[in-house]
Amino acid sequence: MERSFGNILSELRHSRGLSQRKLAADLHISQALLSHYENGTREPGLPFVCRVCDYFSVSADFILGRSDDENSGCCAAAAVTELTRALSEAGDTDVRKAALDYVDGAARKMTAYLTYHDDLLLAEEAAAMSEAELRVVRLCSHKRDL
Repeated sequence: MERSFGNILSELRHSRGLSQRKLAADLHISQALLSHYENGTREPGLPFVCRVCDYFSVSADFILGRSDDENSGCCAAAAVTELTRALSEAGDTDVRKAALDYVDGAARKMTAYLTYHDDLLLAEEAAAMSEAELRVVRLCSHKRDL
């Protein structure tokens, strides 16, 4: 039997000991809509699928039934968390701040793309990322030249 989004969502909810009411409140939807998603009578949009992935810390491949591994594929939230941790341990505070600005910009750009579909916002976030990346390169080049 092929696993569907609704079945997997229900399994995740049960495995975490969550009621439909609690999960629906946490995901900012009605309990009735959650029930429709779990029963397969309604299909979720991409922003909701992303919220579910973030909430349960699973990959989109897993929640969509494309993989049995909860962490298969790219899990952006985990990657950003790991990169932020590594950068926080960097010795040079200027480089660390510039690199963290870049990571924050990447996260904002992903959110803008997945949630708002606003071309101007995407361009602004891309520009902010480019500025932060340029600061990192300049700082690293300057440190190397010293």
